[in-house]
Amino acid sequence: MEILLLWADNLDDAIGALRHYGPRIMELLVALVLFVATGIGLLLAPSPVLAVVGCAVVTEVVRRRRLRAWAAHRPISPYEDGCR
Repeated sequence: MEILLLWADNLDDAIGALRHYGPRIMELLVALVLFVATGIGLLLAPSPVLAVVGCAVVTEVVRRRRLRAWAAHRPISPYEDGCR
């Protein structure tokens, strides 16, 4: 009976760890799938894939620059936390 309790406790710990690390594991798997898909795409059709990858990179760079500029020029209010 004690072995079943230990097994159930270990199973509960494993499920808790999966819930905690699940999003990170999924992000890693998605990144790996995208990396492999890009590699296969570059082997099969180099020019169109390079154009798509280039557009994606430029879009991300522009988005990050806009966010940085917005954060740098955002007025800081002493009442931002809602306290007056």
